[in-house]
Amino acid sequence: EEAVDGSSPIKQTTAWAQIISTFGLVFAAEFGDRSFLSTIALSAAQNPVSVAGGAIAAHAVATGIAVSGGSYIAKYISEKVIGIIGGSLFIVFAVTTAFGIF
Repeated sequence: EEAVDGSSPIKQTTAWAQIISTFGLVFAAEFGDRSFLSTIALSAAQNPVSVAGGAIAAHAVATGIAVSGGSYIAKYISEKVIGIIGGSLFIVFAVTTAFGIF
């Protein structure tokens, strides 16, 4: 195939588009999960401002670890392999949850 001048195989997006996309993905994934529900329960029993501060700090640290680890691993393993490993782990977790193994 002939390459088109000035084309790039990777779609170029602005920083704001990346931020909005990441926010949407993380928000959708986190909404309604166990940490979300436990935060609701904690804020019902304790000071909501303190719970919000603790939850934001904890999520920031966890996200920082994930981003740092992901950027480090991406130097050595392709995105396809990471996707296969992640998908396999989801299947293992689903099966163990379905059969009550853990």
